[in-house]
Amino acid sequence: HMEGYYIRGIPRNEEQKTTPPPENLTTKETTTEPATTSATTSMTTIADDIRRDETYPTCNCWTPECGYCTNTECTVKQDLVNSDKGIQVTSKLRRKRLNSIVLYGEDGEQIGKFQWSLRGIWLSGCVQCATPAELRRARSAEGQTTWSFSIKDGIVRIAVEEEVLYEQALVGECKERYSKATRFAFYDMTCENTFLYTRSEMVAGGRITPDCAGTCPEQ
Repeated sequence: HMEGYYIRGIPRNEEQKTTPPPENLTTKETTTEPATTSATTSMTTIADDIRRDETYPTCNCWTPECGYCTNTECTVKQDLVNSDKGIQVTSKLRRKRLNSIVLYGEDGEQIGKFQWSLRGIWLSGCVQCATPAELRRARSAEGQTTWSFSIKDGIVRIAVEEEVLYEQALVGECKERYSKATRFAFYDMTCENTFLYTRSEMVAGGRITPDCAGTCPEQ
């Protein structure tokens, strides 16, 4: 089913040991407190950043406002080839309805599309195969399923609830082509579907908002 490149201290001085005058003790205590406060503030900031991950709709880039998937304001910047998390999406999985992600290079040039359904998996020019049975069985019996797509180190992976159920290594021109993927957008997907906006890894374009710049009801 594949064609071309398709592939399945320092010691203290003695004088420092001398008991310092009382005023120096006061100075040391005053110096120590801000450092503790600064460390606490830093830890709080990191915790806040983690908590700020949000769920956004899968804003459809195939609109006039998005220049039919050519406007980078409708994309999300992410170093996909080095990301362990990849792109996490929650959607209803069907046989005919495709989940489609457009992949771009740094300057917004389109590299290709990743698409999949319960029927098949496609990566433009490089992968075309039937969806494995274990991946089909992993979908939620009712409602939506949370899955992720990643291409770290040139290996295409699909995971459901963090369990990898499909992977395929890219080689040659295909690996080179998709190693340049640094942006993504969603194509022909509805407002009911969502993705996890991971702030530690992603930078959203101006039109990637909780209501897709007014085109979806806010979550």
